[in-house]
Formats: sequence, structure tokens, C-alpha cells
Amino acid sequence: MRIAFLCDDEPFHIPGTVYSVMEARPDHDYTVVSVPGHGSFSKLGTNFKRYLGLYGPLGFPLRAIQFLALKLAAAIHLPTPRPHSLRQAAVRSSVRHLTLESINSKSGRKILRELEPDVFFSIACPQILKSRTLEIPRLGVYNIHTSLLPENRGMLPSFWTLYEDRGKTGVTLHRMNEQLDAGPILLQKPIPARISDTSLHQLIARGKETAAELLIRAVDIMESGEIELIPNDPEKATTNTFPQRRDVMEFRRRGGRIW
Repeated sequence: MRIAFLCDDEPFHIPGTVYSVMEARPDHDYTVVSVPGHGSFSKLGTNFKRYLGLYGPLGFPLRAIQFLALKLAAAIHLPTPRPHSLRQAAVRSSVRHLTLESINSKSGRKILRELEPDVFFSIACPQILKSRTLEIPRLGVYNIHTSLLPENRGMLPSFWTLYEDRGKTGVTLHRMNEQLDAGPILLQKPIPARISDTSLHQLIARGKETAAELLIRAVDIMESGEIELIPNDPEKATTNTFPQRRDVMEFRRRGGRIW
């Protein structure tokens, strides 16, 4: 199969997730596509405001140093156990790497069509895919979302899962449509999570490890042709935005930890 990953190029977890899938199922034709987003310097102002609110004035500089250090490690190809950029993941797996500023533009769609893809996998893709882009791959576009949909649609669901402290969350792989996290579900896997024993960073890391497991299973399902989708019930849906500083303060008051 011809598979393309559409991803935010953050250096912490996503490159390793993509690499894990390609290493587990190497007998496919992969393309890794970087889309500017949370891991991009092109949206510095938006990212600064969001993550300063999330980490606070003391935690934010530390996280920024970690971000820059991993970006540098990837740029000079340090032999780290896991890749820290999408380009580095592609190089290690000997597959194509592309960077698209807009995946919905005419030129962006042309490049994606030329890949003749069977499926796109979206992992934190920071751009909403329009109908013409969704129609490009033969089997559709499938998105990783780190909650048990239809609950906690929207941004940073791991934060809201711990904030609500329901005892568990999970990861969902669903087929994308033009509505936010609303497409039918292919696979889900629950993850236990309590605010008292799991930090936000731990839950995000666990979610990306689980995402790799689901994507590997999805590759096998699509290769077999036995794709069965279940409804993503809109009546049970909840939707969140990126947490504001007041949400983070309340999260901490409830005993939540970021680190």
C-alpha cells in the first residue's frame, strides 16, 4: 500500500510514533509529510501564548529549551534512540519526506495526488482537511485522536481527560470528514488515567505509544480490505478548546500535574 502521514512536526512524540509504524510494517510505500503547526516556528506568536499559559512563567522556558535541544539533535542527526523530527524519521526508514505549507491549496493537492496514495494517516495535523483533500486517497483519511470519541473532541484532549478525572481515556482512529473529530471510528483502545497518579506529559506519551499500536493494526486491516467502521455519535459528543490559563490553574488546584 501507499501510505502518507500528515503530521505536525513537533520533536517530542510524533516522529517516534511514525517511525514505529514504518519499522513494524516496512513492506509498504511511505511518505512523511510535515505540515507547519505547533512544532513550527511559523506560528511562534500563537504557540507562545498557548504554551506560556499551559506551562506558566517558570515551566515555559524549560519546555522551550527542551524543544530547541531536540530540534537541534534532529537537525544534526544525532544518533538518539528515537527520531525527533519527521525528516529524521523518514531518513532512518529510507522513505520520502515532504513539507507542505498548505495541504488544501491547489499546489498542495497536486503534490499529494502525485503520490497516488491508498490512505492518509493524520497525527496532530494542524490544518483542517477540506473535501477535495479528503477525497485524494483511495481508502480515505484516518486521524489519531487521543480520547475515546465522541468524548473530548477538539484540542489537547489529554488535558481535559485528566481535568474531568473520569478514570480512563484512550486513543481513537477515525475516518476524517469535514467536521471536527466527527468521522466514523475504525479502532479504539482505552487507557487508565487518574489525575492523582498521571501527569499530562505521561498521558500524552502513553497516548502516542498507543497511537502507534492502532496505526499498525490499521495498516493490517486496510491491507486485508476488511474495514468496518462504527458510528461516532454526535449526541454524545463533547468539544474542548486549547486550555486557558484559568483552566490550568483549576487543573492544578484539583491536584493535576503538567510534568
